[in-house]
Amino acid sequence: MGTPKALMEVGGRPWWQVQRERLEGGGVPSTWVVSAEVKAVMTVPGTPPVRVIDSSPQLPMFASFLRGIDSLRASPPQGVFVLPGDVPAPERRVWESLCDHDQVSIPTYGDARGHPIYLPWRWIDEVLRATPDSASVSLLRLDRLVEPVARFVNVHDRSVAFNLNTPDDVRRWLAGDEPSKA
Repeated sequence: MGTPKALMEVGGRPWWQVQRERLEGGGVPSTWVVSAEVKAVMTVPGTPPVRVIDSSPQLPMFASFLRGIDSLRASPPQGVFVLPGDVPAPERRVWESLCDHDQVSIPTYGDARGHPIYLPWRWIDEVLRATPDSASVSLLRLDRLVEPVARFVNVHDRSVAFNLNTPDDVRRWLAGDEPSKA
């Protein structure tokens, strides 16, 4: 996309601002795990504060996920939603339908699995009790860890199945088109 996805322009505004409004509209408190470049833009004086955790684009994706989780350990919530930066935050009822404090939950739209993924803190504590060493963290993938225990929840919000990886994906999402099958 030529820029960090949080900073790409969507509908005339930076994507992180669009996402922030969508998260707030869904009643979802957020912790952003971002690069220093993105953090500098998100935390300028005069903008409402956001909870931001530093990460590096050079780290494996799972390492960034673990940084976010580790930032919550002192006062853990009942559960955590994981929403990649290139997936539009869905409507409120999706968050509510996924929130099962005992089970990992993944939304589906049609035959596509999507995001956000809901992780009960109990599962996080059991599976991710200790931070993996740096050699193994690059091999870990959240989708593979949750697959054996996840419940799949069919939802009617197409946003869960979108990945905004190209300008055409952004155009299609803004136009109300269906997500691609790829």
